[in-house]
Amino acid sequence: MGQSYTDHQGPTDPVARPGWCLVRQQIRAGYADGVVVVTHSVISPHVGEYRREVDWFGQHCGFVGVVIPEIQAARK
Repeated sequence: MGQSYTDHQGPTDPVARPGWCLVRQQIRAGYADGVVVVTHSVISPHVGEYRREVDWFGQHCGFVGVVIPEIQAARK
């Protein structure tokens, strides 16, 4: 069975959160293919930070799976 990581609420900048950094390390090392989050705000509620992380995953051949699409989250 695979490992899972959790990232507790805290600073909004994803690279300042230990759990998020662990996921990035696993992607870089080739041990993980991507990350699944419930909403985009789990990554960051700030568009610039969110986009930076999505771009980072794309550059490192990883994926970001969002359970509730951004358009649905915006309607609520």
